[in-house]
Amino acid sequence: MATERASVPMPFYVIEHDDGVALFDCGVHRDLANPDDPYRVALRSQDLDVSFEPGESTTSRLQALDIDPADVRYVIASHLHFDHAGGLHQLPNATLVVQRREWDAGHDREEGSRYFLNRRFFDLGHQLKLIDGEHDLFGDGSVVCMPSPGHTPGHQSLRIRSNQGDHILVGDACYNGEACQSRQFPEFSDQAAMNRSLDALLASRAENTVMIFGHDPSQWGDRPVLPGSR
Repeated sequence: MATERASVPMPFYVIEHDDGVALFDCGVHRDLANPDDPYRVALRSQDLDVSFEPGESTTSRLQALDIDPADVRYVIASHLHFDHAGGLHQLPNATLVVQRREWDAGHDREEGSRYFLNRRFFDLGHQLKLIDGEHDLFGDGSVVCMPSPGHTPGHQSLRIRSNQGDHILVGDACYNGEACQSRQFPEFSDQAAMNRSLDALLASRAENTVMIFGHDPSQWGDRPVLPGSR
């Protein structure tokens, strides 16, 4: 059966807090702009590819917001895949906030291979904040890491409470809103764990919570669809 090729966004998120700037994920490595980069060549062998313009790098996006990449205090990694942790090399002073289970998987040969955790993109000598389970990053309830394993062993999502409302950055615990219903997950993932994690995230929603999915085209562009909780 033929499969249809689709383009999906690879976003990261900027959180400006009184105690510093944090990112949830950080985009892809600048080297992947080169079609001859070995990792990109390997992606094409799997019928995948990436595409981004010079102004779409992590550094460029931050500078457009008048944020110096050197001033980013935290990078909260949903997980360690190339399209979520690849921009770390552009954030030299950030502390990497990652679930301990994810970091350990990334350094285990068997799990790293099964879940496509390539150390080239995340093991760069950054200061680490390894966490176990739920974690309140700033201690005021505004930015809370929520474990949501299954896509990778230590995947996490993020709840943000601000004057802009209550948001859950789902990450790849669910690629898009449609998958909430279909429960179609990547073959390499732990399907049972993904179902449990998604059920927990959905159950945690308040009445007006907005869920932002990992790669949902409908949530980006000129007229994004940002569904609430019900």
